[in-house]
Amino acid sequence: MAAIGHSHAMKLRRHHVVLSGAVIAVALMLAFATSFLIDGATTNNTYDALSAHRVALSGHQLGCAWVGPTNRWTGAPTVEVCRIADEYQGHYLTWVVASGQSHTLYVDPQDTSIHMTEASFNNGPRETTGDLVIGVVLIVGAVCVTVLHEMHRRRRHRRHGTS
Repeated sequence: MAAIGHSHAMKLRRHHVVLSGAVIAVALMLAFATSFLIDGATTNNTYDALSAHRVALSGHQLGCAWVGPTNRWTGAPTVEVCRIADEYQGHYLTWVVASGQSHTLYVDPQDTSIHMTEASFNNGPRETTGDLVIGVVLIVGAVCVTVLHEMHRRRRHRRHGTS
C-alpha cells in the first residue's frame, strides 16, 4: 500500500514540475513579447514624430571604445563605438554610434527628449516590423505551450482518472 502512495506522490510531483515549467515558459514568453511590442511602439512613435519635423545635429566625437563579443582568434572586442555630443536649444545631448556611422542625430525641435540617430531613423520601419514579428511569434509560442499542456493534462486525466 505504501508503494502505491509513493508512486502516486512521484507522479504528482512530476506533474507539478511539468506544470511549473509550462507556467514559467509562458510567463517568460509573454514578458519578452511585451517588451518587444513596447519597444516597437516606442520606436514607431519616435519615428513618426521625427518624420513630421526634425532638426539634424552633427555632433563632435568625445571618444571611442571597443565593446562587444570578442574575436575568437585574437580575443579582442569586435565593435568600436563612439560617443558623440552636441547642444541644441540649451540642451546638451550625447549619443552612441558604431564607428564609421554618421554622427548625425535627428531631434524633434518641439521636444528634445525625442531623438534618434540617423542610422536608427533610416532603419525605423524595419526595426519596428522586426519588433512586432518577434513579439507576435512569442505570443503564439506561449499559446502553443498552453494548448499543448492542456491537451496533455486532459489526456492524462482521461487515461488515469487524475487531474
